[in-house]
Amino acid sequence: MILTKKEEAMLKGEYGEGPEIAMSVLTKLGDVYGADRMIDVENVHIDGSAYGWINDAGLDLVERFCRSGMTFEVPTTLNPASIDFDQWNELRIDSSVAEKQFRLATAFKKMGAIPTWTCAPYQYGANLKYGQNVAWGESNAVAFANTVIGARTEKLGDLADVCAATVGKYPKFGLYRDENRQGQILFELDDLDFRTFTSTDYGILGFFIGTIAGNRVPVVTGVPKNATLDQLKSYCTAAAIGGAVSLSHICGVTPEAQDITDACAGVNPEEKISVGIGELDDTRDKLNILQGGRAEVVCLGCPHCSVEELASVAQSIKCRKLQKGVRLFVFTSRMAKALAREMGVIGAIEAGGGKVIADTCWNFIPMEDSVLMTDSVKMAWTSSQKFSKIILDSMEKCVEVAVGAKS
Repeated sequence: MILTKKEEAMLKGEYGEGPEIAMSVLTKLGDVYGADRMIDVENVHIDGSAYGWINDAGLDLVERFCRSGMTFEVPTTLNPASIDFDQWNELRIDSSVAEKQFRLATAFKKMGAIPTWTCAPYQYGANLKYGQNVAWGESNAVAFANTVIGARTEKLGDLADVCAATVGKYPKFGLYRDENRQGQILFELDDLDFRTFTSTDYGILGFFIGTIAGNRVPVVTGVPKNATLDQLKSYCTAAAIGGAVSLSHICGVTPEAQDITDACAGVNPEEKISVGIGELDDTRDKLNILQGGRAEVVCLGCPHCSVEELASVAQSIKCRKLQKGVRLFVFTSRMAKALAREMGVIGAIEAGGGKVIADTCWNFIPMEDSVLMTDSVKMAWTSSQKFSKIILDSMEKCVEVAVGAKS
């Protein structure tokens, strides 16, 4: 890699221990992926912000950066922690985990991180614009940034994101390069009535496309331009988990892909796939392991619920109470929770017996094996280690199951 004089100086330790470690990691990463130089990044989202993911080694590195006096060079947001900082004790989180998560949070905040603690920073906390180079972790956030906003980022591994934030740089490879953003496989949507589509349906579509595309860049035609941000969030999340999709060109939605010609840079796609209701029904059946079963735990908010989604949950509950033997967990960001609380939304959910959890991910909440119902394709697909029986349905249906059908 060709480095600037300043980058060389950082690598040699002339700017202190933190930049030296960060540049050492990033230059090695660049060499592995064939980058020719570093680029400046304007924003970082740190995936490795949960003690449960990076453990003692990661905590030691972050605290070492902090002790060196380093501060982040660019605006930096944080993915979910291992705990809800306000409710960790009542959620039965081990005190040693909580203590180390608090240490990690302290170090990050001293270095200047914005304590968003959310997997959906594009909704609350991060300001991105089209064409901007950023360095993000968290697969759904990466896919959303590239697909919906038209910013540019690779999917950063844990602690590589911390290094990028420390120096404001990342090696130029992958989706930072024009040639790697070119659409490769075309998905034509046939006779799908998007007027009836829920966010879960968008997730099922994304999962199907992800399984076929793998690590190729899919081009999708037929998605309505008025798809909501929450629907696109669900699509991006599921496409990333179904395959390894960090960028979809949704024609008319993705800023750099107004049509197929734009998306494929004038080149014919390698393959064309027609997607109809049959493909989506088959995908739904694959994800919906226990069709017609009775839920014991209903989990919403993967990725974190927006204010609008929280309001929808409250509206669906409408002064009813949870059915006996059913628990309802709703995961969200602290910013969304604060706004929703002022609207009376959180009070309505809690009055019905639901638990609204901020800052953290369902992965970190102790739950015994039971029948899980969720509206999240990602949660349904990745939760098999915790739950052996899984039901996937829309958010409205999940809440209806939790509190009983309307009289």
